[in-house]
Amino acid sequence: MGRKVFSFDAETNGLWGEAWAIGALVYDEAGVEIARFEARLPESAVTDEWSQKNTLPQVQGIPVTHMDYASMLADFADFYMANKEGADAVVHMGYIVEAKLLRDMHELGFIGDWDAPLPLFDVSGNLQAAGADPTSVDKFVTEHKLLVGEFEGGGTHNPLYDSAVAAAVYRYLIR
Repeated sequence: MGRKVFSFDAETNGLWGEAWAIGALVYDEAGVEIARFEARLPESAVTDEWSQKNTLPQVQGIPVTHMDYASMLADFADFYMANKEGADAVVHMGYIVEAKLLRDMHELGFIGDWDAPLPLFDVSGNLQAAGADPTSVDKFVTEHKLLVGEFEGGGTHNPLYDSAVAAAVYRYLIR
């Protein structure tokens, strides 16, 4: 029997910057998607040169939903609070980027002191324990022919796709 999974990812202005796109997928115990969150700021919010070249092209299928970071984070916090109960919260290499989302949600008062995912499962550790490259969920998905789904706008660096890949690898490795 599987576990409910809440997987999330963000695209940011460099590793240490604020998010300008957030994606999250929630899967039930059978691995069926039951909830989805996608949010994006305007292209003008993407100030990091690497992000402009490498990640912005991958999110074109995600509509601009917010005009500022705080309102996007507030909506993500609402989604997170509504869907986290009973779920394993999953990220891939979640320190620095996804951990910052959680810290910022707390600092802005969108989540309380005990609302963070405890524990936050980082699938990179699962990959390492399995003898795989902990930095590449994509390589693992290809090698094991895992189904991830299709996401408009692209693959890696699309936060919905990255959430789906992390969830697929996690579910496969904990079965």
